[in-house]
Amino acid sequence: MRIPKIRPITNTEFVQLMSKCRPPAGWPATIAVANSAGPDSTCLLFLLRRMINAGRILQAFKTTDREDLPDSILSLHVDHDLQADAEKMAQAARISARTYETSRHIELRVPWDNPPFPMRPSAQSGDAIESVARTARYRLMVDAMVRERVYVLATGHHADDQVETVLMRLGSGSSTLGLGGMRPLRRVGMALGKGQDDFGWFGHEGLDRWIVRPLLDVPKDRILATCDLHDIQYVLDQTNFQPELTLRNAIRHVLASNEKKRSAQVTVRSLSSSRSFCESNLTPMKEPSSSEPLPPLLADKITRMKTASEDLKVPIPFDLMASRESLYAAVRGSSRNLSDIESRGSKRITLKIKIKLQVSTYLSRFSVQSPPPGTFILAADKLSETVTDPLVKSAMILRILRYISPHPWGSTRAQAGRRRESLERIVQRVWNPDPTCNSRLRFEAGGHVLWTPFRICVDGRLRHEPPRPRPGERFGWLASRSPLLRDDQFSFDRDVGAEVVRASGKNGRVEMLQDNRFLVSFRLDAIPTGDPVMASLEEGCGRLMLVLQGRWLWPQVVWRREGEDDVVLARISAPELDWYEPAPGVRRTYSTSERVQEEPPPWKDAVDFKFIRVLEEP
Repeated sequence: MRIPKIRPITNTEFVQLMSKCRPPAGWPATIAVANSAGPDSTCLLFLLRRMINAGRILQAFKTTDREDLPDSILSLHVDHDLQADAEKMAQAARISARTYETSRHIELRVPWDNPPFPMRPSAQSGDAIESVARTARYRLMVDAMVRERVYVLATGHHADDQVETVLMRLGSGSSTLGLGGMRPLRRVGMALGKGQDDFGWFGHEGLDRWIVRPLLDVPKDRILATCDLHDIQYVLDQTNFQPELTLRNAIRHVLASNEKKRSAQVTVRSLSSSRSFCESNLTPMKEPSSSEPLPPLLADKITRMKTASEDLKVPIPFDLMASRESLYAAVRGSSRNLSDIESRGSKRITLKIKIKLQVSTYLSRFSVQSPPPGTFILAADKLSETVTDPLVKSAMILRILRYISPHPWGSTRAQAGRRRESLERIVQRVWNPDPTCNSRLRFEAGGHVLWTPFRICVDGRLRHEPPRPRPGERFGWLASRSPLLRDDQFSFDRDVGAEVVRASGKNGRVEMLQDNRFLVSFRLDAIPTGDPVMASLEEGCGRLMLVLQGRWLWPQVVWRREGEDDVVLARISAPELDWYEPAPGVRRTYSTSERVQEEPPPWKDAVDFKFIRVLEEP
């Protein structure tokens, strides 16, 4: 049987791949690349440089618009300080950055044992070492992007990586939504870790930055064929081929063993045909052998993965014994949500994209305009008859949870852990069409998000729902941040006086994230000279506090002194209860008349509050 020739990646094809992961605001002038010095990232550097150079030639002849392409590349190399070959890889990364004319090359080393970074993981950590190293790597790269004012990071993830990722999620019991795998474009998000004290913390800067994966649909062998054709030199990370280390490596081992059994002609030809950097100094990769047993823990995970693949109810099964081509097709089918494709005129739209568009449309259609900052109001009276697809329902709830939750945006905790039982509980309550049902009581089902039923009056005002809405009224749910409890991990008053005093001499601007929801900005040049608050802070006899107050837990800036009442210096100016009428017998937290009579807070022109969480998908 004749083996078909593997096609390298052309510039035209790469431009098309880049268009699929273009950020919403377009390509910035500079794009960062995660440069590990391996074949994937080095090939990506080559493809980007070739595309940029070709674009410059076309622009010189006025045949393209330079604004559609990045103009320079920032190379970021992370030394995890966990391998003997680390210096060799760093040297190769420097050479590739110079070869492909990056505007700058930055080398970053993980500072293990220095908080917030954890203790150095041991070689026996297994999957934990891969997860910890990944989190540390992204923390360093995002920090570098913030310093360099770069907003897009490109990685070399490819189709083989996607297969491994989906299989790992399959083994962990992921839902159908989770089997879509990695996305070609996504926000960095606020954190990969637990919170602001964790080494996986990115803060509000992560919401403005993007990760793009232009090679996600490209098989590994095509990347290697491109390296071979263009004499691209790279190094190989030998730990990637040790199945006893991590589950990902074990999956790679099983798949390669199956390929070897299937055809003696199919080998890992990349290592024999490509020109590796410092090839004479590298130990050739050991071909996977089916006779080498996996460690019991990894073998058990592979067995569970096989069982899950057999039980998965999708048109294309995830069979670990199948060929790579079949697995590529299965992953593509999963990423398209059960491989359904619809035609709309000349455009082919996958069901996954259709669901994303449906969720955005329904959230816009059924939302009530101008809710209090940090809340979301869903008109639910016609939800049950309009939105019937279970995947769309779950996707709508996931997006609302992520928007409201005080957990870091982008973390699974912000979406109730993406637990199926939590999502089903919320969907069952919110989509219940019976207005007299006992389930129409406020509840919480994860993510620190409280769901409260309301009547939406004809004039747009909201009221607590009585047993049955009156004629002309609609029923809805208000999603808000749940109240603070004594043991709430978020229930803290934050002393920010030292930060403000340090910046006061520079007449600058200080930004602080409060409750992972609001960005509080102090414009110090707007504070008058001789301000008594600043004087007390400098003398050490007063404290400047950020606190959460009111029905919606909005941030306030408070001047606190021992033995004195707190003085509110700044707060959100939106009337908290102008639209809200409590149920009979429920005492108001504030009244509208009291708010109108209050004096404007003294720092109202010096402090800005912005709710920064985003609802939409890219």
